[in-house]
Amino acid sequence: MSLAPWLDGELGYRSFGTPGAPRAVFVLRTGDIATTDPDARVTSGFDVRIVAVGLDAPELEDPPVFGGQTPAGLTVEALKALLEREAPGATVGVVGERAAGPIALYLAAAMGGVVDRVAIVGVESPSDPLSRDLRTPLLDELAAEVLVVVGGDGPAGRSDATWYVDRLRAGTAEVVHPDQTGSVDGQVTLTSVWSRVLAHVAPGTERR
Repeated sequence: MSLAPWLDGELGYRSFGTPGAPRAVFVLRTGDIATTDPDARVTSGFDVRIVAVGLDAPELEDPPVFGGQTPAGLTVEALKALLEREAPGATVGVVGERAAGPIALYLAAAMGGVVDRVAIVGVESPSDPLSRDLRTPLLDELAAEVLVVVGGDGPAGRSDATWYVDRLRAGTAEVVHPDQTGSVDGQVTLTSVWSRVLAHVAPGTERR
């Protein structure tokens, strides 16, 4: 695993896929498997470079507003620097799973035209009015095409996907049947939908 500077610590990440590919995908997740390939069999079928970044709870706290001087805002700045270093000149797709989903959206907005595709998986909509008010302007201005994937019986459901899609310029929702979510609680996993997600964030790169 490689390390990138972040505040007084470091962000852990791993790269896999095709080195130097013109299309790169940044995958943001939390937990012990955050920097692993969601499904190596699927990834091998795409001509794309994957950079999987592991994030922890402190790095996700507070939205990146007020000049970015919050843990989440500083995390976005660190991710921008990592993206610029690891994928110079590449067109980038960004994936955020569960708690890392909002950071994926903020990163895409911060990178402008460099990021043209985003997928968020199992991400709940903001639960309080202030968070909704802070996130809505970001979604209104995000130019990237966004795929919102939720599980039918999971904590993030159809209503959460609808909340995001209604505020995005180019948003599409997909609701995964509970039998296909890959978890006992009905919450969709990135591994279970990796083929669909990768096809969205790395269009035209599937090997024939």
